[in-house]
Amino acid sequence: MRDEFYYILRKCLLTRQDWVKYQSNYLRFKSLKEEAAKRRLNNNFCLSAVHSIIHLPSIILNLVIKINEYSEYNRVLSEIEVLQEELNKYKNKSITKGVKDA
Repeated sequence: MRDEFYYILRKCLLTRQDWVKYQSNYLRFKSLKEEAAKRRLNNNFCLSAVHSIIHLPSIILNLVIKINEYSEYNRVLSEIEVLQEELNKYKNKSITKGVKDA
């Protein structure tokens, strides 16, 4: 028997799956943009070195942001797995009225 919690879990799962699709495309686009920037600076070593020195704080900040984005992406993937496992319990009818695991 499906209760209100099942539908909440299902809606939450669908929302997170949509977010993962969007984030995946965003991360792919961002990596392509970084590759284009590297190619632009690879032609001139002096320009590349000066650019890296001048923009070192921004490069470090961007690295921290990138780590945070990938961490958030992996966290949501883990949440999706847990939500799917919980929904599978409903499909297997192992959850009945009331809370047994709490």
